[in-house]
Amino acid sequence: MINQKVLLKNETTYRFGGMCKNFFLLDDKKDLDNFDEYDNFDEYFILGKGSNVAFSENEFDGAVIQSKINYINFDNKTNKLELGSGTYLPDLSRFLKSKNLCDGEFLLGIPGTVGGALSMNAGCYGYEFLDYVEAFEYFDLKSKKIKTINKSQINYGYRFTDIDDSIILSVTMIFPDGDPEKIRKNMKEFTNHRKNTQPSALYNAGSVFKNGEDYFAAELIENAGLKGYKIDGVRVSEKHSNFFIADKDAKSSDLYKLVNFVKDSIFDKYDVMLQEEIIFVGDFSW
Repeated sequence: MINQKVLLKNETTYRFGGMCKNFFLLDDKKDLDNFDEYDNFDEYFILGKGSNVAFSENEFDGAVIQSKINYINFDNKTNKLELGSGTYLPDLSRFLKSKNLCDGEFLLGIPGTVGGALSMNAGCYGYEFLDYVEAFEYFDLKSKKIKTINKSQINYGYRFTDIDDSIILSVTMIFPDGDPEKIRKNMKEFTNHRKNTQPSALYNAGSVFKNGEDYFAAELIENAGLKGYKIDGVRVSEKHSNFFIADKDAKSSDLYKLVNFVKDSIFDKYDVMLQEEIIFVGDFSW
């Protein structure tokens, strides 16, 4: 693995984060053969494209590992795909379209990786990533071994997958055959819907809170009168209240304060405790 010293703000869509002296790029699973050389950190964080992550402005003392394993292997007899964990989801969506495979249109607008989508069971428009997963290969940080597991052997659900202490290496997926015109139409409709309903500002990380079984987070936030509410450099989007927009020079602490303010406000008003979809990493106690 390649070890770099990086500013974490350059690795996330929010552009938040302090220095990390141990930022490892995983180009191939063979890089893990010498993992013992790096196994001296109290904390590891496995990073995809950083589209749902906010790092603290403080220096991160642990190690960050980012998969750059990027490939798509396709068996046209079975429609089975083997995907590197660093494969970009919009690229996967376009590949599926080229093979007339459907149900991957929703991936076009998610700026993440296959590994990240698996780890949080990413989804939208009624689709979820794990619906199409058959199995995946991962590096077990505890046993220091590469393992393969079937989807049926893990616990997963809405926006979560129970795969702690793991580095996702590859994912096997199957998508059904589809009608090319319908696939094209879905991609166009989903893209237009995002443009019309979600803010286009650079500095955001998608949905901040998860929806519940009987509520939409955006609806609660909007009904509470919090659209446009701002704390320092971060505000609730006026276009979609479950998106929080950061100014260019904002800090992750601003986002952290706003998220907790909104959570407290919604709980006081509706007795509902919102759950974050965004992941805060590091020390936010200051």
